[in-house]
Amino acid sequence: MTLQQMKYFVAVADSGSISEAAKRLFAAQSSVSEAVRAVEGHYGIKAFLRTPKGVMLTGDGKELFIEFKGILNRLYHLDLKYEDKKESNHAFYVAAQHHICGMDSFMSIIQSLDVPEYYVGFRECKTSGVFEQVEKGLADLGVIFFAEQLKGQMMQELRGRGIIFNHISYRTAHAYLHKAHPLAECSQIRIEEIIQYPFITYDRSTDANPAYTEVIIPHYRMKKIISVTDRAAAYSIMRANQGFVVGSGYHTADKAYDDIRVIPIKDGVNLEIGFIVKENYLLSDIAHRFIEMIGETEA
Repeated sequence: MTLQQMKYFVAVADSGSISEAAKRLFAAQSSVSEAVRAVEGHYGIKAFLRTPKGVMLTGDGKELFIEFKGILNRLYHLDLKYEDKKESNHAFYVAAQHHICGMDSFMSIIQSLDVPEYYVGFRECKTSGVFEQVEKGLADLGVIFFAEQLKGQMMQELRGRGIIFNHISYRTAHAYLHKAHPLAECSQIRIEEIIQYPFITYDRSTDANPAYTEVIIPHYRMKKIISVTDRAAAYSIMRANQGFVVGSGYHTADKAYDDIRVIPIKDGVNLEIGFIVKENYLLSDIAHRFIEMIGETEA
């Protein structure tokens, strides 16, 4: 199995046609067909079905396509990370759950980089997305939180992925809501009070693995649920519809979010916050500085 065969396979899957893939790759159609046959022979599967319009992936083909895309994506990021900077160590990528410490520390890292070139990134995503980014090496480290009673399940999941969890702090679950919300002036909020309002979640499914979900209050207790994929959408809904999010209690210093209030939930669960890294992954000096900063933030 070669990288070229993987690339040819992915190109055929993306275009839905061997001839179209060959055009995009500037390769002979016979070479592309041969690469597809080699992949199928190597894994003992039939990856494509011929249709009047071209080809389509089989079930086995779809699984292989996802794996190949992940490998090629990882190599792409490695190229970006190390291209033309073999003597430099100014690359750093973080994956983090929504509403957790990290962004302010990340901004401080960028401001401290007095170098002509650097390659850095910060991606907010669901818990499963943080796991995937770290597991595949797309992020140097991930920042997560989870309900304390689910730690055993979480650690088992991380071990299975070859990921190490490092504790930072414990916190109480907090509600995030707009300053005009009827509960915005409360010093604490009870679950019975908050569940009357629209609950905003980044988790699309109601049967998600509890160790993955950002939902600290079970879905079944909610009367109104709104699913979003990013923090900007969540804040827009908070401002317009009295919605709320549950998170770790971290609130960015960004002035754009001064109208958002973060209030502890009186009978909410305890959360554990920490960072995760791939086993035997060598962290850069920048990564170590970032870890020190978030540790100070949570102290």
